[in-house]
Amino acid sequence: MPGSVLRVMKGMKASKTLNPDGIPSFILKALREELCEPQAILFQISFDQCKFPTSWKLSHVTPIFKGKGRRSDPENYRPISLTSPFLKIMERVIVEKLNLHLKLNSLISDHQHGFCKNRSTVSHLVVIHDYIQSALDHGIPIDIILIDLLKAFDRISLRKLIHCLEKNSSQGCRHTIHMDSSGVPQGSILGPVLFVMYIDICINAISQTDFGLFADDTKLLGEASASSQIQSDLDALTEKLEEWQLSPNVAKCSVVHLGRQNPKYSYKMKGIDLTKSTCKKDLGGILSLDLKPK
Repeated sequence: MPGSVLRVMKGMKASKTLNPDGIPSFILKALREELCEPQAILFQISFDQCKFPTSWKLSHVTPIFKGKGRRSDPENYRPISLTSPFLKIMERVIVEKLNLHLKLNSLISDHQHGFCKNRSTVSHLVVIHDYIQSALDHGIPIDIILIDLLKAFDRISLRKLIHCLEKNSSQGCRHTIHMDSSGVPQGSILGPVLFVMYIDICINAISQTDFGLFADDTKLLGEASASSQIQSDLDALTEKLEEWQLSPNVAKCSVVHLGRQNPKYSYKMKGIDLTKSTCKKDLGGILSLDLKPK
């Protein structure tokens, strides 16, 4: 483990920002050769005993405006956590090993482009664009269901997350766990990977319809003629999301109808008709008939 710790410390940002334990990361980076081995020992003890220094459990939370809506509305802010650099080093060591395990065992859907190495919003949009273009080139009208989740990171059930980790993990130590809260911290290193693992359980409910995924941003894509199939998968996905405490924000969910002969069928979520559109902004791109900005 000392080698992994040293590699992570070498690549960490040398920041002078004060964090909960009062030790800025630039000091740790400068002393990485001297500190990597004792840190590795400390990390291993923490893993074995499931005990962590109190300061590692603290964070400075900063509200970051999402860029839309009224600035006076707290709902339009995303809480970002500034945590201990010691914890960040430990998290990166865990993430390295966890990502390798997930990749070698194909435990994350190939449709997922969020928080995945060598993938991004661009790669996600390219896949969606190619799907749309291929269908329209063959004169096939398609429907795209855009699903928005309400505070997805905050609503993760920690008990279900532990179940997810046990299901996807290799053999290891097991411990009795007591917790009564939910959510993973936004701004942490490990949080995004845990979230991707968590939501992957939910999207397994989709059995017949193509889909695209960027973190929690989910799209169902199918030929308009298969509307009943799309609706069936939408119902199954909605049920699974709610079972795992992820609540769709129906008011922000919508359907985009593409194709000149599209019958524009109605789709429902939780008994409510989804808003219809022929053009929708999506992750910096545009979903429209000609795939060009409006």
